Amino acid sequence: MTRLLVAVLVFAAVTSGCANIPDRTPPKVVLDQPVTEPSKPGKPRPDLDPFSLVQDFVNAAGNPDAAKTYLTEEAGQHWPSSQVPTILQDNFTMPPLTGQENGVDPANPDEKVVVLTGTVVGRLRDNHVFSPEPQSLEHRVVVRRQPDRQWRIATPPPDLLITQSKFDVAYRRVNLQFFDSEQRVMVSDPRYVENEPREGLEDRVMRLLVAGASDSLKTAVRSPLAGINLRTNAVLESGAVVVNLTQVDKSVEDRKRIAAQIVESLREVTSSPVRILSQDRPLLPQVEWRPSDVDSYDALTTPKPDLLGLVAHGGRIYSMRDGKAIEGPSGAGAYDIASAAQSIDGTQLAIVQRTAAGMRLRIGALNADLAEVSHPAAATLTRPTWLYGDNGGREAWTVLDGTVVIRAVRTPQGGWEDLSVDASELTANGGTITQLRLSRDGVRVAAVVNGEIKIASVVRTDDAVSISLPRTLHGAKIKEAVSVDWMGKDALIVATRQNLLPVVKMPIDGLAFSVYNYSTLTQPITAITASPSRPAVVTDGSGMWSAQEAGPLWQAHPHGQGPGSVPFYPG
Repeated sequence: MTRLLVAVLVFAAVTSGCANIPDRTPPKVVLDQPVTEPSKPGKPRPDLDPFSLVQDFVNAAGNPDAAKTYLTEEAGQHWPSSQVPTILQDNFTMPPLTGQENGVDPANPDEKVVVLTGTVVGRLRDNHVFSPEPQSLEHRVVVRRQPDRQWRIATPPPDLLITQSKFDVAYRRVNLQFFDSEQRVMVSDPRYVENEPREGLEDRVMRLLVAGASDSLKTAVRSPLAGINLRTNAVLESGAVVVNLTQVDKSVEDRKRIAAQIVESLREVTSSPVRILSQDRPLLPQVEWRPSDVDSYDALTTPKPDLLGLVAHGGRIYSMRDGKAIEGPSGAGAYDIASAAQSIDGTQLAIVQRTAAGMRLRIGALNADLAEVSHPAAATLTRPTWLYGDNGGREAWTVLDGTVVIRAVRTPQGGWEDLSVDASELTANGGTITQLRLSRDGVRVAAVVNGEIKIASVVRTDDAVSISLPRTLHGAKIKEAVSVDWMGKDALIVATRQNLLPVVKMPIDGLAFSVYNYSTLTQPITAITASPSRPAVVTDGSGMWSAQEAGPLWQAHPHGQGPGSVPFYPG
């Protein structure tokens, strides 16, 4: 009796056992340079055994045309069932199964089975948004010998599989740009577009842009391009990317926003100027645009360079510039301060004060007396977080007792009124919020909920604010998070109590994360803060440490305040 050839292809979970080794590195932006094309086999190698055939098929599956050459003619007519890629972790092993486990007729030497078992990282949706969907995958791949004595796959996995390393080569990340509800600041919406063919890359980005924001952001952002389409393909012509829109019946201000939206969305795929037309005519008097030509919408959300951060310790506020207590009552010990937040422009301070009756929120000018905000009694308040605003912050958020989210809003009289935020989606199924951070554009929140990292959209209507569509990032790996902050528009930094993952950096879509070097850190990690163009600062069991990036060692902060300190940058 002929023994069946049975192999098991196992995709092992990517481990994070070494410090400063990225779990995955996000696809990098390359401006107008030829992209290294992944290997595209025209046909399978001759005389492949069933295992090698399946292995090569998985490696080639990111290119459907190449992958179909590994299938029988009949199977190739119906595969894949969807063009949406399913992304798998890379590593695999092959423990063999016994003949009784495979269930194939042992009398047929021309039919074998390979059991494909792997771990799904997530999927690209039709709008090219990465959706983290970690789960196991198992498929019995039936392989049949063809008349030419070559093995081909008869029952492939129905999905278009691609390993994560192949995905990183085949796709590039692009941050489409939209506006917040007031159209005052820009909001990034990460997508992934195919690198090949290089011709048409700008058009692929523009078609995603005019199609609108991703599902998680649709109700939280606005697009000046709403109702407008491409009149012709976006093409590279005479040294410029030509974007020809349909009729644009908009004000000059909205046309300037459209120009900014297009140029900022395309800057990650081209360094050429963008020629923006409407019905073959210039959209604005200026015809060609570069990023330096469009209005900046970052001023309200970018802390000034001289704001080097503050730290709450021992009930007082100290400066991370020189280690000295700040001027005014907050630095003099007038309040027993547990944590605090500085407005993005640096002029305002929100603190959590310990009192005999519980925690209280106070807000006011940085070096002045802080007014108490009237809110329900609470045993705990999370560290406050600020929304951008003119002449100081206009709104600060905190969470009462892990479940009630409030926002303190500045009144016309200069006081502060507490209003509720609907966070029911974030606290569903017994969720307890121990940290909540508004993105500096105010359109998203990042939160620690039951030790997991969640990200959600902030939806504003005329009479209410709600936290909508929360998603868990790396829930299979990060389970003991204690602190989170925004490194920029599209990246988070997270501190955990997990010995091998004390500090990690991740994009907001959850595709990858990088582990910071932890050889100088000691548990427990208690707090972390970050901001664009500033070093990350973490507090561990021995004090405060800073690092510019994931690889190098953490350095003792020159103006640290010891264990239990709560450092913070504006925001």
